[in-house]
Amino acid sequence: MKTFLLLMGLGSYLAVQTIIAAPAPKDSATTQKRGPNTSMAEPEIPASVFVLPADPKDGKDPFFPTSKRPYVRAMPHTTNTPAIQPAKLILNGISRKLAMINGRTFSEGEEGDVNTDGGRRHIRCIKIKEESVTVETLENGAAIDRQELKLRVF
Repeated sequence: MKTFLLLMGLGSYLAVQTIIAAPAPKDSATTQKRGPNTSMAEPEIPASVFVLPADPKDGKDPFFPTSKRPYVRAMPHTTNTPAIQPAKLILNGISRKLAMINGRTFSEGEEGDVNTDGGRRHIRCIKIKEESVTVETLENGAAIDRQELKLRVF
């Protein structure tokens, strides 16, 4: 009996070792090696498109479901103002051959930026006289407006 049990134990031990050491079955998919030159067809990823609904029946904004914003059509923005308006320049004072325009001092022929109601403007001081100054407003290096500024009389 001891021999029988010993043979049974040895047989089961060998069976377990055979199962563990047995090579995996060869599959055609696993036997193909993929190299760097093997081209696989990339799956096509569909583009995500969101179309604004025209009315509540077509859909709603998922983040703001009670909002009426998607259904309001925006009017195109048009302006009837001219593209370039003359800058509002004020001659603050004249001293010898210097003129102060909008808080900045200029000599004849000098260019510089001044602050105006319509934003910063680049100007050139052309001529300084006793009671007035002639200036040009420049844009992209070209003169777009010429003005004669006079001292204010109190």
